[in-house]
Amino acid sequence: MHQATILLLYTDPYYLVKQVYPFGLDLIARYLRQHGHRVTIEYPFLPDPNVETNTINILKKIDPDIIGLGIRNLDTCLSCEPYGDYPGKDFRAFYFLPQIRHIVDLVKTHSPGTVLIAGGGGFTISPGAILRYLDLEYGVTGEGEEPFREFVKAFPDREKISAVSGLICRAGDQVRINPRKGYSFSEGSAFDRREGRFQFALETAGLPVQLKRGCNQRCTYCVEPIIEGSRTLYRGIEQVVSELKSLSEMNDAVRHIFFVDTEFNIPNLAYGTRLLRQIIREGLHERFAFTSQFLPRPFDRDFAGLLAGAGFSIILTCDSFSDMVLEKNQASYRRKDIENTLGLCEHFAIPCTLSMIFGLPGETYETMDDSIRHMKRYRPGPLRRYEYTLGGRIYEGTRLCRMIERGEGLNNVYGTPSDGYLLPCYFCAPESPFRLKQYIEEELGYAIPYDNPHDPAIHRSLAMAYLADQGRWQEAMSLFMESSLPSCTRIYDYLFRKLTAGGRLTDARSASEALLRAIEADGEASVYREQIELIRFYLGCLGQ
Repeated sequence: MHQATILLLYTDPYYLVKQVYPFGLDLIARYLRQHGHRVTIEYPFLPDPNVETNTINILKKIDPDIIGLGIRNLDTCLSCEPYGDYPGKDFRAFYFLPQIRHIVDLVKTHSPGTVLIAGGGGFTISPGAILRYLDLEYGVTGEGEEPFREFVKAFPDREKISAVSGLICRAGDQVRINPRKGYSFSEGSAFDRREGRFQFALETAGLPVQLKRGCNQRCTYCVEPIIEGSRTLYRGIEQVVSELKSLSEMNDAVRHIFFVDTEFNIPNLAYGTRLLRQIIREGLHERFAFTSQFLPRPFDRDFAGLLAGAGFSIILTCDSFSDMVLEKNQASYRRKDIENTLGLCEHFAIPCTLSMIFGLPGETYETMDDSIRHMKRYRPGPLRRYEYTLGGRIYEGTRLCRMIERGEGLNNVYGTPSDGYLLPCYFCAPESPFRLKQYIEEELGYAIPYDNPHDPAIHRSLAMAYLADQGRWQEAMSLFMESSLPSCTRIYDYLFRKLTAGGRLTDARSASEALLRAIEADGEASVYREQIELIRFYLGCLGQ
């Protein structure tokens, strides 16, 4: 197919809770456009609350030849989600595949001649099982840019399609997986633009930038080596810096960069050190704040000083303070490394979020008490916070999965091992996720909340942002005028800036005046004092 109309669907329901930008789909879209194809990325959960309405409207508008399904996650990995839609024995989780299957069924019903091809990080974990579950014929594992292009070029010739690298082909219950080609960053891989439909995500969750691919770690529960491979591939530092410079001119409201590597400081500090020095030399630390994930080792004083100078905050994967648990789960670091990194972060005032997992293989009440003692020693504060999960999610192909398949630790499995381990299923020792959560909260003296509800007011706010990002001004304004006060106050600042940037000054004034009247009518003006000041400031900018 020489020039195809391609629709890429971002099928992550969790975007309604946490607005993570569809970076992988954007990479694919950019690559396909460079090869002459018409590509659109859409999110079928917005703007209407009804997925069927959105999906049908998207299909009518785009009329695609090929649809790519971007499957980012199967679930949240969390076993104690109070608002989760998948309850189990002593755990509760979110499970996304049923909603994705609903979208697939809608496409088959309303666009029966259109071929679908699945891909994404979540898909790569269990590709065969997902194709069977979704009743699809094709999928792509790993990096999707070149395999997707080859697929489009070969379509509809099945013989040529069957030879595409990284392609998964399904016939009934039989699945054939073609080997993936070695991946390399191209010379022109500077990615200086982002998809317009998701600009709101860039302001709220940060702008993603890729430095490298691959993970050389052996953690028992982790899927990153499956998704990205174990060999580290780097982008050129000059390419990265050039991209950051271009992005700095794209949107003044985007102030936060998230480096999406598995861990910023592996396999060693050499690449990261050179990048940090270049960021500081170019003054990019004055334009952006930076965040990435880190391991406790390698991490030294000079490196910490550069992180502080470049304006970094870090998410520190430390799992446990117990050396017994760390060794059992093949972590490459120990407690002394965690303590060293925490000490350096404190010395250089680097904001640090510690990410822990209670209940992994080897966990006992004694090892939990050990971790809790250290959490109390290194208390949360302005520059330190904790996140923790309960139990290790069992994913196909991981060392944890192979342990279970050998019959080890079966008494600590919560959930049902299913085809491809698609259904939420956890290893949790010495007791269930719910019981461990209660114990940890009692011992710590505080709870870390998992507040991930689907809020209709937030959905409306996201819908307005989504419409505004597409320049669908009339629809965005109509929704704003009929929405509740919480929905409007949440999105007003963003909507006003989008309207004025789009030359819609009359709409910007109308939205401002309507919100001001709604606040005054509510009778709780003191609650909205800052909002009122912002509205009046913006009206003043419009000459009123």
